[in-house]
Amino acid sequence: MDYLQQFLTTTVILNIYLVIIIAIFYIIIHQNRHCSFSQYLDIYLNYIPVLTHEMGHILFNKLSGGHAKDLVIVVRPSERKETLQQGYAITQSKSVTGQCITTLGGYVMPPIMLMIGFWTIHFNYPSLFLILYSLIFVYYLNLTSRKLSPIIVLIILISLLYFLLQDNNQFMIFYIVVLLCHLILGVLLGEVLQSSWTIILLTFQRVKTHWDGNTLAELTHLPTLFYSLFWIMINGFSLYLIYKFMI
Repeated sequence: MDYLQQFLTTTVILNIYLVIIIAIFYIIIHQNRHCSFSQYLDIYLNYIPVLTHEMGHILFNKLSGGHAKDLVIVVRPSERKETLQQGYAITQSKSVTGQCITTLGGYVMPPIMLMIGFWTIHFNYPSLFLILYSLIFVYYLNLTSRKLSPIIVLIILISLLYFLLQDNNQFMIFYIVVLLCHLILGVLLGEVLQSSWTIILLTFQRVKTHWDGNTLAELTHLPTLFYSLFWIMINGFSLYLIYKFMI
């Protein structure tokens, strides 16, 4: 109980420069993900952003009355190259409107979680941010058809927690909370910046590839540019609010 109380009452002094450094490192690795070493590191670093993105599809699908069937994070570099997918969510919508809401959700979820992370730390409740991601992970583990990857992650987390409790190392618990908060915020910030650039490239590329912006354009007969601007504005607005919080 003492450990739980310590976890719930832990406060974090946010180092925005560390968050930015992690974000820059995330972008650099992602841009060089085709290298033999970077391809694995990219998978590790964007595990949380991909989970957040796909969870956004599922959450908004649920809110629109749909049904989630599967959530997958692709962890093999060869499969990522072959399918050009980092992950995917299989959902069932009751209407075209529900399908649109589901598609939109994936791109607004990372900036939403980024803002929640900054707000919970600002108001001295970083544990709520980590608990929220723990619930997302548990839901993912229960839903996914590929359970090996999340089970390995779960074993690592349980083992780490066990050794911390065995050693009665309260300082280490504090530093892990601090590290996790900065790491998650850093990769989410990197994803928000990276996704904005990717959306721009996908929108204006000459050879059209299938992506969510094109799917929405086909469903609603509105130009892809409309949805691209919407997502970029959401990303920009989240960064603006975070900046206002920091000054």
